[in-house]
Amino acid sequence: MRQSEQLEGIRATAAGNRASRHFAKLLLPIGLGLLGSLSASFMAPPAGAAGILPPSNPSANMAPSSSDFLASINAARAAEGVGPLAVNPTSLANMSIPEQVFVIVNLERIDRGEPVIGYMTAQLSADAQGGANAGADPAISTTLSGGSQVTYGGSIWAGGLTSVLEADYYWMYDDGWGGSGSSTSNQACGLLTMSQCWGHRDIILHQFAPCPNGAPTLSMGAAFSSTGYAGGSIAAEVTSTCGGAPSDVTLTWNQVMGNAVSSANTVGVATLSNGSGYWEVQANGDVANFGAAQNFGSMAGHTLNSPIVGMAATPDGGGYWMVAADGGIFTFGDAAFHGSAGALHLVKPIVGMTSTPDGNGYWMVASDGGIFAFGDAPFNGSMGATVLNQPIVGMATDRATGGYWLVAADGGIFSFGAPFFGSTGALHLNKPIVGMEALTNGMGYRFVAADGGIFTFGQAGYDGSLGGTHLAAPVVGMAADPATGGYWLAGSDGGIFGFGGAAYLGRVVA
Repeated sequence: MRQSEQLEGIRATAAGNRASRHFAKLLLPIGLGLLGSLSASFMAPPAGAAGILPPSNPSANMAPSSSDFLASINAARAAEGVGPLAVNPTSLANMSIPEQVFVIVNLERIDRGEPVIGYMTAQLSADAQGGANAGADPAISTTLSGGSQVTYGGSIWAGGLTSVLEADYYWMYDDGWGGSGSSTSNQACGLLTMSQCWGHRDIILHQFAPCPNGAPTLSMGAAFSSTGYAGGSIAAEVTSTCGGAPSDVTLTWNQVMGNAVSSANTVGVATLSNGSGYWEVQANGDVANFGAAQNFGSMAGHTLNSPIVGMAATPDGGGYWMVAADGGIFTFGDAAFHGSAGALHLVKPIVGMTSTPDGNGYWMVASDGGIFAFGDAPFNGSMGATVLNQPIVGMATDRATGGYWLVAADGGIFSFGAPFFGSTGALHLNKPIVGMEALTNGMGYRFVAADGGIFTFGQAGYDGSLGGTHLAAPVVGMAADPATGGYWLAGSDGGIFGFGGAAYLGRVVA
């Protein structure tokens, strides 16, 4: 959204902690900020880190790499260490523009470990339609249908577009300060208001505060107008409340998720204990097996409430579990079901899982460090009530003690019933950490960054890395080869890289 072609702005509102529910409304045209009577201390914080996203916004605008905005989005995400947008382009094109906005906003959130916005409502879409018609940020309702008070609201607008993907690109990856008012598409981002640069991105990725009784209910509206701007005008708003679902829901994430998510997005890898094979799992639950690993089934073709985010194999290699971002567990082969978090209202999404040494239980971990233990998996503690510098992105079992380690995006390690051997929490990393694995004797662990850089601690050996290598897609995880002491890295495009004695046995072809 180059300044010569279109304009865009932002408005955000947040409820303070006053009983009167007084709202501050922030409207920022070029070079001017108008702050309401609510002091900054009552404003909701900007969006921060989640999943594998660093806590800060991009240091500079990223120009589109081509006129194909999906390719440009994926290139910009790769530069941040985030995998490709897991969207099915054909299915997306068959949706209405408001539905496309709903899908893309949610995928941007999911891929960074933030909870989905569960509902589209008639009320919020009507608000958005008013903004789209006027070519401005929509006005934000303070009470939703059903009577729930809005605890946070943010609205965005863009005009003069070729597609929703183009709008997403300029909201998410080219929304910052470019050195002059004419070098940015964000009309709120000027010399006097540089603090509001990346404002659209901060709204899309907002980390909604929890409610007294758990996670908030997230809703949004979106609309399109074909008049007033070449290509059209798109507006959207997102809200949180501490009540139940609104009474005028027109679309849920569950209804579109199955069609929206592409299979071509690897999210994890699991291995046989003798190193003779491995599995790759994709966001839609599809499974590919290589070497001696057998395919015991998958969730491909099934409608998922949330995307798959990880998997773990049973000790004998006769089955595997998959875990979804909502905590749902899917079992195959001899993997037994011991429970799930699928029926819970999670404050933060699940980002990974690991099993107990005997396979009679498993843990799953959320991006806030919350731990959910099932079967014979003991609960040894969590980071769920602690403010983290960066979010948790993975975990590993200490098979010697029955404890576990959690790793954060900055390489910070949190040990529970397991020894601490070191971390990279105090180092500046080129790319965020995306996963970890541990030695079978519990005397060390390794973790991997999105650029394939490897960090080893304790007795864990260094057998090579992809750091400094140009990758077609970011690394999303790693798995140990217990037989040789080597390890495999998996890329979001299905690429597999073996180090040490870990043999290359095949890969998913994107």
